[in-house]
Amino acid sequence: MINRLVRFSSLIVLGLVIATPAFAQNWANWRGPEQNGISRETNLPDNWSLEPKKNVAWESDIGGRATPIILNGRVYLNTRTHHDFTDPVEKVHAREQVVCWDLKTGDVLWKDEFNVFHTDIPSPRVGWAAMCGDEETGNVFVHSVSGEFRCYSPDGKIVWEKSLLEEFGKISGYGGRTQTPIIDEDRVIVSFLAANWGETKGPGPKHYYYAFDKKNGDLQWVSAPGGAPQDTNYSVPIVAVINGQRQLIGGNSDGGIYGINARTGTPIWGFRMSRRGLNSSPVVDGNLVYISHGEDNIDNNDFGRIQCIDASETGDLTETGSVWRHDGLKAGYTALLVKDGVLYVVSDTGNLNAFDGKSGEKLWEHNLGTVGKGSPVWADGKMYVMEVNGNIHILEANREGCKQLSLVQLKATTVAGLDEIYASPAISEGHIVFVTRDRTICIADETKKPGMNEIPPMPAEKDAVEKVALVQLRPYEVILSPGEKVQFSLHAFDANGRLIKQITNPIITIGEGLDSLKSENGAIWADPVSKDIAGTISTSMFGKTATARVRMFNADKTWSWDFEGYKGVRVPPTWLRAHVKLKPVDVDGNTVMRAAGMGKGKGRPSHMVFIGTPNMKDYTISADVMMKEQNRQMPSIGLIANRYNFMIKGNNGKLAIQSWAPHLRMAKVVRFRSDPDVWYTMKMRVEVADGKATVFGKVWKKGDEEPEAWTLTQTDPHPNETGSPGLYVYAQADCLFDNVVVQFDDQAVSHQ
Repeated sequence: MINRLVRFSSLIVLGLVIATPAFAQNWANWRGPEQNGISRETNLPDNWSLEPKKNVAWESDIGGRATPIILNGRVYLNTRTHHDFTDPVEKVHAREQVVCWDLKTGDVLWKDEFNVFHTDIPSPRVGWAAMCGDEETGNVFVHSVSGEFRCYSPDGKIVWEKSLLEEFGKISGYGGRTQTPIIDEDRVIVSFLAANWGETKGPGPKHYYYAFDKKNGDLQWVSAPGGAPQDTNYSVPIVAVINGQRQLIGGNSDGGIYGINARTGTPIWGFRMSRRGLNSSPVVDGNLVYISHGEDNIDNNDFGRIQCIDASETGDLTETGSVWRHDGLKAGYTALLVKDGVLYVVSDTGNLNAFDGKSGEKLWEHNLGTVGKGSPVWADGKMYVMEVNGNIHILEANREGCKQLSLVQLKATTVAGLDEIYASPAISEGHIVFVTRDRTICIADETKKPGMNEIPPMPAEKDAVEKVALVQLRPYEVILSPGEKVQFSLHAFDANGRLIKQITNPIITIGEGLDSLKSENGAIWADPVSKDIAGTISTSMFGKTATARVRMFNADKTWSWDFEGYKGVRVPPTWLRAHVKLKPVDVDGNTVMRAAGMGKGKGRPSHMVFIGTPNMKDYTISADVMMKEQNRQMPSIGLIANRYNFMIKGNNGKLAIQSWAPHLRMAKVVRFRSDPDVWYTMKMRVEVADGKATVFGKVWKKGDEEPEAWTLTQTDPHPNETGSPGLYVYAQADCLFDNVVVQFDDQAVSHQ
């Protein structure tokens, strides 16, 4: 993947962190500085308009779905590029991007455009997740629809990045749902569905929280507090202190809400309520946690619920933790807001509802429009809330009722009709930023001097105690290069998650399957070996044991798997997402890998298995493949290189090279007759030169002489420069693989 950084200012200095005025506050998280949708700024606009122009600081023709963040006088947005994905010529340029504007002037300071790959998410939903920013370093973070998790410096340089898909087995949702990351203390936390390797291999995925060191990207901990996912989701977690313990609280894909320790990931409590995943984001007032949903309840036939939970206890609170509930109100999209003891909820049908936070009594209802997806924001005694059909409201709301101060309805600029709004407002330095599908608008009342009220402190945590309740080995997971040395440290916590001690040179015990590793003074390393290894290391102190996960890949120029001797559910130990779909079976006396077709396999028919690392390049991948026919259906089967797919489409009688399946951004298709129960050999490679990628693919019947010419080639003007090799199936019927080979070029310096 090539990162095209478009620079608009020569005055930006690497690592520069601009101070925010004392009268203002950053909006560095989706729900603002307190993660609850409340701004303490004052003297904000009561009204505004585009025609005639009033209280409008600037307008940009770059729009999107996500809420912007504002950090140190800069506005950041994750969104799609402007290119028409329906145009056969222009769609090759359609991508995802991060945009940075100057808050006061609207000048674009920089952009970073990057490819979308390995996802079924369509272009209109690209840029789903909001970004988050770190006030300590000035860095900002993005979670792309392809699972790229990046840390940018203020001037757009990539500080570190992780491929959540190729490193941790993230599962991409088809509808666009992508979780927004948050910053808490020294960590940046992001959640997603995944199934990867080892103890987290599956067979089914789980909803995980991954906590990374915000400065260097080291993985601190992983937590999966819920049960089997019922859906993808996008509930954004919040951090709150309840009963003296710092908690991370978020809706889960299993239909419940969970509180875990924010520093360690240890589960504290849970509350089950819906038969589908929760998308709304919670809010906290004291020990009370509020959340809503718009789907089936687990205990009655009503759709939708507003729920108040007493989260001061631990364990499963489903039967004991309910303070009050209001059934039959569908509110499955927006975050809730609580202010002065009143809970405000935007329903799916576009109504703003007010409830007494303690009793649950419904106080009033105010119509905003027809579809409610924008979360309300409270500032300067006013509520700013957006509705899907182009409506931006400024309201005066309290316990007694709701008064309309301003209503602006925006017309679309790209199509006929009204603009669409899914984002929430962001507020900083007297400016309010609105993002719509077609534009970004910043409003401010220049006649007023921005002010700010004091931010109330979080409740006090319990004092740390000396008794160690939990130890963690960090980094929790690494991919070790041959000859590389990785240093680990042990972190000891008390029962409330307060860090007590940090040991920089713990004694490491090498676990099963990692016999090639060596350890000394808390570090591990290995000489190059001619095999893949994966497993856990551990250390014991204070009567507790902590583990960490390690993978290391074959140091040879040729990787090969013929699967002989594989039995039961065994798959290569370093392969990601293989346990979900692949299983060794006997075919004509040979052991091969089978991906079971629909009716036999679990989950969606499309699936990818990754067998390397995301920064690999200069290799050729090949495999023998067979398609079965079941219920008059044949599958698609193929290979992955540099984040491109090369596949035989059995049902369609075609051979294809493609990227980004919903739009076939870069694709070439030819007729190809393929038969069931016949072994074919497929081969694929990608060459990057002169700013372009050329993808090569060939296929022939196994046993025949390999053709000299490539069967299919295609060029991409926006190259994926690296990417893990892998296997692809669309298993409408059984798919079989054998003799998988990855051959590295002579000039390839490292596999990792």
